Amino acid sequence: MIPVRFSHERLLEKRREAMSGLKFNWLVIFVIVVLSECIPNAQGARTRSLPVTVHGQVRYAHGGTPAENVLVRLESFNGGLEGEMMTDRTGKFQFSGMPPAQYVIKIHLPGFMDQQRQIDLQTTTSDYVLFQLLPEVKAADRVSPAKTRLVDASVPAEAQREFERAQSAIQSERADRLEECARHLERAIAIYPKFLEAELQLGTVYMDLNQPDEAERALRRALEINPNTPNALFALGELKLQEKRYSEAERVLLDGLNLENRSWQGHFTLGRVYWYTGDLAKAGRQVAITIQLNPSFAEAHLLGANILLRAGKRQDAVLEFEEYLRLAPNGQYSDQVRATLQRLKVTRDQKR
Repeated sequence: MIPVRFSHERLLEKRREAMSGLKFNWLVIFVIVVLSECIPNAQGARTRSLPVTVHGQVRYAHGGTPAENVLVRLESFNGGLEGEMMTDRTGKFQFSGMPPAQYVIKIHLPGFMDQQRQIDLQTTTSDYVLFQLLPEVKAADRVSPAKTRLVDASVPAEAQREFERAQSAIQSERADRLEECARHLERAIAIYPKFLEAELQLGTVYMDLNQPDEAERALRRALEINPNTPNALFALGELKLQEKRYSEAERVLLDGLNLENRSWQGHFTLGRVYWYTGDLAKAGRQVAITIQLNPSFAEAHLLGANILLRAGKRQDAVLEFEEYLRLAPNGQYSDQVRATLQRLKVTRDQKR
């Protein structure tokens, strides 16, 4: 291989040629200047040109449960849309393969405040973002503040600091961030045993850690502090559903809905209970209520489509599958839904 040498005189000549052109190309000049200053920097430039990734999670501020099917948009710093997706069951999202640049992440869920974060991926190849959903002020007519308010003015300062450390831990990129969050929440509760919000979040963190016994103990303690906490009942219902203890799940979810019957999350979880137990009529009613309360919740349309399909109403199922894809074109189940739609359309054409 013949080595290539860049003499100072040759680089100056290249500069003059670029400057004398009719079209002023700033990129060419920038490259020449970089080469003339330090050839070894080419390796760093190659590193900065690697594709970048941004990932994160969306959670409900009250209770800390993951927020599923939240619309997440990735935009360039100048406002152009780079991509969008819906959060999965764990509230997570990820965008990959972008060029290094500054971006803006925006989230939207009906009934909650829109949020956005600016991220700088010019000097790093990845970043992590955590959002906490806060209800809109106008949502007060749909969700009773008296039943969901978790603020306790009697929380000691040290317990509050431990709780804040738990929030910092959950936002970090550490592999053990869930365990660290749980440790701080446990300390906060040890200082103030009636710390309702800490108990509720601890229950959901243990659910994420796949420790159902610890999760149930924390949620039960939250209900001992305040039996009229619908979020604790809904989380406990989800836990019982995951454990396939369907009758217990139904009971606690109904208790939660008696306290807050406008909760689309509660109705949807109850609909899933009835779906798994084969009660299509009850499942369909709960899904219908869910969609009425939150028409943009894509997975409710997906469950509705499956209910209709099992009931033999294929054409209605097709409409609900298509609505799911409209709301979540890159959703967790979009590929399976497209394949199902294709099979349904082939079967329909064969019958003609």
